[in-house]
Amino acid sequence: MHSAGPPGSRQIEVEDSVEKIFEFFDLYYEKGWTDGLPVYPPTERAVKAALRFTDRKPDDVVAVLPPRNGAATVERIAINAVMAGCRPEYLPVLIAAVEAIAQPEYNLYGRQTTTHPGAHLLIINGPIRKELDVNCRHNVFGQGWRANATMGRALRLILINVGGNQPGVTDMATHGHPGKYSYCMGEDEEGSPWSPFHVDRGLSPDTSTVTLLCAEAPHNINDQVSKTPEMYLGSAASTMATLGGNGLYRSGLRGEQALLMTSESAHWLAEFGWSKHDVKTFLFENARKPVRELRNRGAWGKSPLPEFINPDDDDAMVPIVGRPENILVLVAGGHQRHMNALLTAGYSLSITRAITLKDGTPIRATTDFLG
Repeated sequence: MHSAGPPGSRQIEVEDSVEKIFEFFDLYYEKGWTDGLPVYPPTERAVKAALRFTDRKPDDVVAVLPPRNGAATVERIAINAVMAGCRPEYLPVLIAAVEAIAQPEYNLYGRQTTTHPGAHLLIINGPIRKELDVNCRHNVFGQGWRANATMGRALRLILINVGGNQPGVTDMATHGHPGKYSYCMGEDEEGSPWSPFHVDRGLSPDTSTVTLLCAEAPHNINDQVSKTPEMYLGSAASTMATLGGNGLYRSGLRGEQALLMTSESAHWLAEFGWSKHDVKTFLFENARKPVRELRNRGAWGKSPLPEFINPDDDDAMVPIVGRPENILVLVAGGHQRHMNALLTAGYSLSITRAITLKDGTPIRATTDFLG
């Protein structure tokens, strides 16, 4: 079996029996190569099966991941994917995810070492959601879907074993949250009255993509009663503009905040003539708190406020982001008008990457790699 450890690690010979193979988990746990849960043995056969779903060489470096600055080669990504329980055809998603997470705007070093409880949320768009059976609807953040559970977990294992993410050593999260085991969703494109998220970012509808957003745990917003968009989204604005949230204190930086709503909610708003831009604008204008409530608490004075806010004016209303475009609106989930606030540290940006061949050509399906 392949070692999951840092460069220079060796292969491990294990007796060919179920009992002996799974005994190696104790070794992996002692070495710090797991997330605390049992992992699937990364046998040579399993890793080779995954490598069929890429046209890159096993030793191609996809990215260098801090804080260890380990080289995330294609083979190491495949090893961790196997350990997480991924099917072989999930590998192209993870390669694109590693490319995305390493972009400077994402600030991976900060996200790997911060005290903030952010976890790396994979958002899948395009036809690959159907091919891989990625959950986009009921219980979208919960159990029940192999693709969601194992792809999110694989990225965490990559960040542990290649990036050197170790709780209390390099990962200084004060509390963390369960999404640090696995955090992955698909957008319900078919259920949305608006353009999909990846199309908003300039990609074609038939391009499969992955977006990385470092977010806190989803915070449910329950409003089944409001009769107008203003009242309904007012509930969301109130939840997103909490005094302890980073956004209010760091809205002068290039951070984002996100709102997830169901198909039912999105269609209801669209029936009133509301576009996704209208939703973003309303939240930008209403997810705010006055300076008097922010002063001398939270993260006051740690970061600049937006230029249009006078910090000496008690009545000045501070937004959670610096501009409407930095509020992300996603559609996913099951029935009823629940929403979820996906709040962030407020000083990094999400990154979207197309899932492609090595030459940059977007794939039509994972079978493109099989010739």
